[in-house]
Amino acid sequence: MKKLVLFDLDGTLVTTGGAGCRALAKGAQKLYGKLPKIEHNLFSGRTDLDNFSLIYGMLHKGKKPSATEVKKMEKAYVDQLPTEVNALVREKKYEAIPGVEKLLKELAKDKDIVIGLGTGNVEKGAYIKLKPSGLDKYFTVGGFGTDGHTREEMLKAAVKRAEKKFKTKFDADHVYVIGDTHRDICAAKNCGYHNAVVTCGLGDLKKIQRAAAELEEKDFKDLTMWRVWLGLKSDPKGVKRGRYIMPASAIEHVFFSRTGIDEDRLKMLRIKKYSDLPSGTIM
Repeated sequence: MKKLVLFDLDGTLVTTGGAGCRALAKGAQKLYGKLPKIEHNLFSGRTDLDNFSLIYGMLHKGKKPSATEVKKMEKAYVDQLPTEVNALVREKKYEAIPGVEKLLKELAKDKDIVIGLGTGNVEKGAYIKLKPSGLDKYFTVGGFGTDGHTREEMLKAAVKRAEKKFKTKFDADHVYVIGDTHRDICAAKNCGYHNAVVTCGLGDLKKIQRAAAELEEKDFKDLTMWRVWLGLKSDPKGVKRGRYIMPASAIEHVFFSRTGIDEDRLKMLRIKKYSDLPSGTIM
């Protein structure tokens, strides 16, 4: 059965140095005459639709934007984004995450793997950000920032589009989500999808640890770990434990005990969804 691998964009595929936040702030300033103060940690990992609402509320005393205002904000943002991305490229502050293109090349050659985007960026914005890296050629389908206010809605939209495009049904156990923040992990788990995170991106490391991803890696340099997690390679003898979850492993229990993780997070070794926990959540 085919597997669907969904990649987040900012901090997961490429480093964009806050270009999106700057483009959003400047776009809003052109529309409303005020420059909003954007805290990167607040906006990182959300969908653009959610971010448009946050920005509008900041500038309009908590009011929610109409559909027309959202469209205006999206256009202003997309119009400003190339300027911000090109500036990063000139300053050599834009780059692909180490090892990611090698992984994408490998996955693209596998007839049983479908690659897609699972990003909070609006579709046009996503491809503007990806183009300088050349990674845009790997992605013909995805879920995007106008699919909903939540990442769960966006991921489910990505799965539906992939099913329609490739005429394949992907059950939850065959969907793999890769991101760089706790929000990526939480959304994937809430949907019942597999989940992994790179820690070199934009995420808060403490929140990432708390969210209990199936796999935590700094980047994509060690492809063996990613192959094992995706089920493309059997677990090789000698792989360092504590870097990914093996449900029946006492070693993993020792690792998580040493880090002071509570009982709820330990239970995530056995189950996939936060809703299956007694507390219903882990964050």
